[in-house]
Amino acid sequence: MLDMKDVRAFLGGALVAAGIVGAAWASDTRRVRRSRSRLHRTMVELLLNAITAGDASTARHSRRVANLTDALAPPLGMSRGERSTLRVASLLHDMGKIDDRFFDIVHSHGPLTPEQRAEIKNHPHESADILGPLERIHPGITRIVSSHHECWDGSGYPEGLEAADIPLAARLIAVADVFDALTQPRSYRGPLAPEEVLGRIREGSGTQFDPGVVRLLDHPEIWEYWREIARGGCLEEERADEDDGGTGGKVAEISADAPAPRGSRASDEG
Repeated sequence: MLDMKDVRAFLGGALVAAGIVGAAWASDTRRVRRSRSRLHRTMVELLLNAITAGDASTARHSRRVANLTDALAPPLGMSRGERSTLRVASLLHDMGKIDDRFFDIVHSHGPLTPEQRAEIKNHPHESADILGPLERIHPGITRIVSSHHECWDGSGYPEGLEAADIPLAARLIAVADVFDALTQPRSYRGPLAPEEVLGRIREGSGTQFDPGVVRLLDHPEIWEYWREIARGGCLEEERADEDDGGTGGKVAEISADAPAPRGSRASDEG
């Protein structure tokens, strides 16, 4: 017959041993996770550096777009994983523009020719192809990146997707992309006021942009944060312009669409 004291002693020892093993396992798991996290951040930074090497202005634009989209995520109830994927997709949405065939287009200082406009429409697919290996870490990222120039009414590119067929993250990037592009200087124009750009975005609600995403800009905290990013971006571009002898902050037109006049479709020159 088993002595209950011996049983309790045995169980107590087993629990202590299990606790020690569990703590060691948890500690090791945390180390692995931290290591993976550092590796992931390093990889994203590497890709951003690749963009910077070919076009520093595009890298600055990408970082601002990531900050803009991140402010839109909390009201939508996005999970931690979804927000992580959104940020990486925002940072790397223009990755495809490092392709050599886009160099002259990206660095052009005049209006694009019809041929150049047609060619630049390939950059979402190029970005998605480059980011393919990230799918295991960020499921759906290639579809997000390839869809950031799609429009709510189906008139965008490259697939002509519409409404909810466009990934939510891509719809967020679409609005942030245009906002940053228009509030920052270009070689052919100065920056537009955030309020004017907001007006254009609202005019594009239901056609170019998801109405639900546009309504997020009615939140005072979000709008003020977006305005601060626009102001900070202008200062950043001015400093880059000075450092580069008058050309750094005024980037070329890289859109498939020319800047839209007031009252028409908002430009997606980002």
